[in-house]
Amino acid sequence: MNKYISTFCLCATLLIFSCTDPNLIGLEVQPPSDGITVTLSSVKNNLKLSTISEDSLRSDETSTLLLGHQVTDFVFGNSWAAFATQFQLPFNNVDIGNSDSLFVDSVVLALSYAGIYGENNQLFNVTVNEISEPIFKDSVYYSNHIVGYSNQLASLNYVTFNTEDSVIVGGEMNAPHLRLKLDDNFGERILDESGTTNLEDNAQFVEFFKGLVLSAADGTNNPLGGSIVYFSPSAANTKLTIYYHSTNVDSLSLDFSLSGDAARVNLFNEKDMSQLLQQTDTSTNTYIQSMAGYKTVIEIQHLDTLKTFFKNKAINRVNLSFELDGSDTADFSPHGRMYLVRVDEQGKDYFLIDYIVEGEEHFGGKVENGKYTFNVTRYFLQLLNNEDYTNKLYLVAAGGAVNAKRTILPKDKISFNIIYTDL
Repeated sequence: MNKYISTFCLCATLLIFSCTDPNLIGLEVQPPSDGITVTLSSVKNNLKLSTISEDSLRSDETSTLLLGHQVTDFVFGNSWAAFATQFQLPFNNVDIGNSDSLFVDSVVLALSYAGIYGENNQLFNVTVNEISEPIFKDSVYYSNHIVGYSNQLASLNYVTFNTEDSVIVGGEMNAPHLRLKLDDNFGERILDESGTTNLEDNAQFVEFFKGLVLSAADGTNNPLGGSIVYFSPSAANTKLTIYYHSTNVDSLSLDFSLSGDAARVNLFNEKDMSQLLQQTDTSTNTYIQSMAGYKTVIEIQHLDTLKTFFKNKAINRVNLSFELDGSDTADFSPHGRMYLVRVDEQGKDYFLIDYIVEGEEHFGGKVENGKYTFNVTRYFLQLLNNEDYTNKLYLVAAGGAVNAKRTILPKDKISFNIIYTDL
């Protein structure tokens, strides 16, 4: 006999449903003659859900760089993003002439937009400092890494993050990007190294110039402003350019890229639970936020009861589903995908065996029809039969180090559905 179990975390009751509509329970191959009746089981189960803050996220060598300050979120509170990055030479053995004959016109850091979270055209105060301690491409860095810096190369007020309008550079239209003017003396310091070992190759260059760290604060002191902007380090318009002239030639330039082997790391502010608890009631909802914000802990309780109930039963399919709150997704879009990971006794995270064996599409986690649904059949079988498996899972943001999204999930709309067959 096939039975369908639906477990709701608040009622803590395992409901076993059967019906004559096989599509409802995903048994499309079940013959129509095998109709069965609705059954209520006395077997008890409970999903305990809670929200905790992330300590930090690994955030080095990310595909996007995040910058900004989000202060409009009355649920999750304030969030800020900064980043540090190295730069790469345009070619080895840079020798553009005698430094005494080279004169800087301007230094511009250009960053191509890859998206934005929050409102467009917000005003920010942007600070650019030179890194004083090296970062390394082959090292691991986390979002709470403290970057040492020295020289301030720019402090720019009322900078607009405009991700929509094209930018005119040299009389030509370019895709939307941010342009920040830096201290001319910084450009002169680099041009002074023309023909020296400091511009011989990238290894020498990053020893001489360790990189930049950028931060941004709301530029209006308005509690209703803010956004987090995404930049692409590999886009054509992302570069550090020194515009200069020589005694003989005008309108020269030298570009340094942020891609290739340039080390980089996104940096986020710490978000402890007190910040979230000031804004909302975590007894009714659970919360997930990128940028080392928050994650949801799921504990499958009454495991001994489950093991007893499913003895001599074949588990066909197990789904764990989370429905969106939907109340403020117009202003703050939720995550497009979540990940579900298990936690061992030492607190180390692992991808579920369903994800590893079956792949991402089979495992699920992509938001569809306002829900995140995961196929956790293999995990549930291991939970019943493997004493080394813990009953604790984390629901976390996909791409948490490269986006600023946040998601609210009502606890009464989370379900644990099990399809099984009596042996």
